Amino acid sequence: MRTPVETVTAWHEAVNAGDIEGAIACCHPEVAVGGPRGTGHGHDLMRGWLTRSGIRLEPQHELAESDPGVLLVEELAHWTADNVPFPAPTEPTPTWCVFRVEYDCLVSVERYEERPEGLSSTD
Repeated sequence: MRTPVETVTAWHEAVNAGDIEGAIACCHPEVAVGGPRGTGHGHDLMRGWLTRSGIRLEPQHELAESDPGVLLVEELAHWTADNVPFPAPTEPTPTWCVFRVEYDCLVSVERYEERPEGLSSTD
């Protein structure tokens, strides 16, 4: 069994390698995907987001749980896909992601443009 940190690390490695199916393999079938444009659920939504955006996320600190099964990660986001269907920054952009892991699976990832209030950080 993987720890939450190992699960989120494996997801990042797959996303940053462009291995969408590898990223999906880290996720619960009903994974919640949230961001500035709203929240939805499922592998198809995660797959679509990763494909359309070509996002790459570079953690800015060592990954650690802020609460059991919760990781609050400061990231540097890069959008690499051609023809991104929404206005994406052209330069690497600071962002925050909150990952929730249960039983070896990523059950939610929420991306924020600013550090979310009410969550502790280990940094």
